[in-house]
Amino acid sequence: MFLSLNNGESVSIDVRRRKGTRHLRLSLNHSNQAVVSVPWRCSDREALKFIEKQRDWLEAQLATVPQARSVVDWFNEHPQLTGSGDRFTVRVESTERLRADYIFDQGGAEIVLRVPHQSVDADAALLALVRRFAKDAMLCRVAYHAKCLDLEFSKLSVRDQASRWGSCSSTGGISLNWRLVLIAPELQDYVILHELAHLTEMNHSKRFWRLLDQYDPKRELHEAQLDALTAAIMRVGRS
Repeated sequence: MFLSLNNGESVSIDVRRRKGTRHLRLSLNHSNQAVVSVPWRCSDREALKFIEKQRDWLEAQLATVPQARSVVDWFNEHPQLTGSGDRFTVRVESTERLRADYIFDQGGAEIVLRVPHQSVDADAALLALVRRFAKDAMLCRVAYHAKCLDLEFSKLSVRDQASRWGSCSSTGGISLNWRLVLIAPELQDYVILHELAHLTEMNHSKRFWRLLDQYDPKRELHEAQLDALTAAIMRVGRS
């Protein structure tokens, strides 16, 4: 189903019928796709009539959504990566090598991302390289904090999550978003400590927050700072 906006653009609407739904509801999912939840017996005509009444709201919401950005564009404005509790300056170079890699330069203060010049899609190659660095950096940082807190995790995975910074499974597996290397060290550490706290408290009970406050005394500040930049960061690498 499509809806024409006031600016002349058309937006795809995902109509989802649910047996337990009593009211029609329009929202944007984590991928900024418009979704309308309707009762099981609701007709397409009724759904479209409801959506048309929400046209102004939907257009206003879409106007606030950050634009998708490539990693190349991101590094042009923010040439930095985070790892091992530090912030490194980034330099991207074209290389004769057949395989992309990264090295540290300038006494360890700079990361050189070397991308083969013959790459068909240089941006995709750079994104893959940044994700490789993220996996290496996250493993080291999680292991460091786990050792300091005398905790054990079963495994670590670094993924391209649409909206979540991280998660922890009941088996002790931790999953982190590769975009954590794009944010400040203290915010990266906050996310890692949050997931490590779940090794002790799996839910978000009062005991969990008390424990996390022990791990990160500035938890509330870091949480607010992370919330403020999440929408924009989650759009990096999606162009």
